Amino acid sequence: MVRIGIRELRDNLTSTIRRVRAGEAFEVTHDGEPVAILSPVKRSRLDELIASGDATPAKRPLNLSRKPLPVQGGRSISEILDEQRADRI
Repeated sequence: MVRIGIRELRDNLTSTIRRVRAGEAFEVTHDGEPVAILSPVKRSRLDELIASGDATPAKRPLNLSRKPLPVQGGRSISEILDEQRADRI
């Protein structure tokens, strides 16, 4: 971790923030005493997976408002399962 004084941080704030965004962490000191740590914000696990290429972001939001498809056929799932199970005995 890089140590940086408050005055140096103030004078080079933009470039220091760029370095933090790139993943570097800084220990901020005042009169040689550590007073703060400046480090990148942790990303969510999903953001990390997307950044590494192990996941892809959704192309559109999930639409949960669609109505379910109507049931077709004259029998229920329970009846079909009972029939299939009876064949095993």
